[in-house]
Amino acid sequence: MAVTAPGTNGDEHLTTTEVSDNFETYIQNADQAISDFLDDPAHQSDGALQLSASQSLELQQLMADQSIAAQTGTSTLKGVKDSIIAAARNI
Repeated sequence: MAVTAPGTNGDEHLTTTEVSDNFETYIQNADQAISDFLDDPAHQSDGALQLSASQSLELQQLMADQSIAAQTGTSTLKGVKDSIIAAARNI
């Protein structure tokens, strides 16, 4: 008996749109985390960003998370596209 992974649209097929939508959500969450960090009044003084060394590292980690989400989404979609093209060639 074969086990299938259901898509998010209620069937057993995973689409590129579902993949794209999921990674878009990850990227938006990462963007929001950075925005929330920068908007925090504890990090501002007279409208200028004032960060301690640990806060700077925290911001760098948030930015790294954002980069990882974007790069992973891009490479995943490219891999899916390449697989579809290869499958189409074999038809």
